[in-house]
Amino acid sequence: MEGVGYLIAVPCSALTDEHPNATAYRRTADAFRSADETLLAALIADDVVWHVPGFHSMAGEVRGRDALVAWLGRLRAKGFWLSEHDVLGNDVHVCALSIMGARRHGVDVQTRVVSVFHYRDGRQIERWLYPEDLAAWEQIFAD
Repeated sequence: MEGVGYLIAVPCSALTDEHPNATAYRRTADAFRSADETLLAALIADDVVWHVPGFHSMAGEVRGRDALVAWLGRLRAKGFWLSEHDVLGNDVHVCALSIMGARRHGVDVQTRVVSVFHYRDGRQIERWLYPEDLAAWEQIFAD
């Protein structure tokens, strides 16, 4: 029939199912927010590497789970916060679209950040962060 369209029904679960690596990232972010270092460490590989951009004292490569957990503790002390806009994942990668910022005396900034991860066996093994506003990013980490 001309002019008649067809609607294909898709179960709601097919639209809301999230890849396990994307869920693992969300659990890691939640563990950071709640300061649950035990869960945080369980979701990060021993040989993890984070590539942190910028010119601040916390920029550069962070290597190893213990070093990363300590780094995240220093970041939390700076009033750092994050929220996820969207998280996409597959068997190897996760991409998180986030808003990250800091609130402390004299600082109240935020920027959108794209994070690209490698995952292995449900754990983060590598992360690259790409902030939109580099000036705000530097203020987040300022001493």
